[in-house]
Amino acid sequence: MAGSTRDLVILVDETISDYHRGGLEAAGWKIHTIQRIRNPKAEKDAYNEWNYSKFRLWQLTDYDKIIFIDADMLILRNIDLLFEMPEITAIGNNATLFNSGVMVVEPSNCTFQLLMDHINEIESYNGGDQGYLNEIFTWWHRIPKHMNFLKHFWEGDEKEKKQMKTHLFGADPPILYVLHYLGNKPWICFRDYDCNWNVDILQEFASDVAHKTWWKVHDAMPENLHKYCLLRSKQKAALEWDRRQAEKANYTDGHWKIKIKDKRLKTCFEDFCFWESMLWHWGEKNWTDNATSVAPSPPPPVAITACLSNLCDWLFFHNYNLLVDDTELNELKIELWIQQLYQHIRVNCCY
Repeated sequence: MAGSTRDLVILVDETISDYHRGGLEAAGWKIHTIQRIRNPKAEKDAYNEWNYSKFRLWQLTDYDKIIFIDADMLILRNIDLLFEMPEITAIGNNATLFNSGVMVVEPSNCTFQLLMDHINEIESYNGGDQGYLNEIFTWWHRIPKHMNFLKHFWEGDEKEKKQMKTHLFGADPPILYVLHYLGNKPWICFRDYDCNWNVDILQEFASDVAHKTWWKVHDAMPENLHKYCLLRSKQKAALEWDRRQAEKANYTDGHWKIKIKDKRLKTCFEDFCFWESMLWHWGEKNWTDNATSVAPSPPPPVAITACLSNLCDWLFFHNYNLLVDDTELNELKIELWIQQLYQHIRVNCCY
């Protein structure tokens, strides 16, 4: 946190495992467990379903003042000076609305109750906590954008403006106080390049320079914390899927051509590590995540006999695919094919 002398407090819910809580504590965070607050106007499983949980900040009454930061930010310079500012202090999204990614808050149970009392009435302009808070705190204090600088190239940005942003993203020593990572985050990409390049609608958030800035900070962390930034098998499969889609579309930036050297590609901490096999059914409606499943053992012979007809159809189909698709044949290992065979037997055979 760039030399801050204040308590580092993180709000987590029951979905955060003991393993990852241990990582947060090892990094110096004081863990505060909360019950999530559902946005009553959000769709089930939508990105904004639980982001009203941010209201819990006002219940941290052990503190007179809090500087809140979103979890997708990188603190490049000390921001303790914001403790001199009143509630709400934030950067402006435009002339009248503030961005809730970095803000000064003064905890109060009365304010928390006010936020909860109107949760079913107030319409958020963006469907999330930011729009809601702007309806409540109509009087706020503006700070420079360097305190919460968005990693984003607007469609209308001139070449000079893009160059200026790129310079700020990589300046050493840093000029920005806080860099706000939008789109896919650098810790869920391979370190080789910004994976936003491989998704058409996310390319406005792509910057290899900002990407390298995050990894520079990562490498400076104590080595015992690096294991908390590993990629799950499902995340690796998602990255490869996006890369293949970029290749099919022949994106002119050419990032999809870059060979991945990130050691995390071949590092596995799960029971099921054959992430390549997930790509066979990626995007199917009934696809299930086997990322943490243990590879099933071969069933007893009686089960193989009972479903032999169905199994032969499956063998013919997949063997045919392996023969006719040279690209897939070059990429898939025979162990993965066997894994899929066992999975098919487990699902389709009664034993």
